[in-house]
Amino acid sequence: MITMLGWIVLCYGLAAVAVHLAHRLTKKLRGNRPQPWIHVVIVAQNDERHLEWIIRAYWWYAWFKGKRLEITVLDGGSTDETLPIVNRMMERYGVVCHVVTESTVKAREVRVAQLQQAKEAEEMQIILYLHRQDNWRKLPFLAGGTV
Repeated sequence: MITMLGWIVLCYGLAAVAVHLAHRLTKKLRGNRPQPWIHVVIVAQNDERHLEWIIRAYWWYAWFKGKRLEITVLDGGSTDETLPIVNRMMERYGVVCHVVTESTVKAREVRVAQLQQAKEAEEMQIILYLHRQDNWRKLPFLAGGTV
């Protein structure tokens, strides 16, 4: 019994040392370069049903990948709880979040084009239109997803 407990403690200790060594190695390989970003642009209008779990899914995805997360929500003048949900998620998870309200579809398309041009080299950018079915494949942790 004591021998088995000793093996468990030893294995746990070796796993902890391996994790710390892997972290130190990745930090050394990265050098002084900043941690890469994932920038998610969500084009939404009255999407309170989906927004919270989408933000959580991308937050978990960025956390697993070891990247910083930035979210830009292009709101088309929502009349539901879309914006309070974004604010609550921003406070809870500490996500860098920008909310831009554009009333017309043309203005939102122009803003998306501007964000695509402003993309930095170390940034992974995902543009998600919630009203388009083919964009749902860009969500992490979904079967058949492309992220």
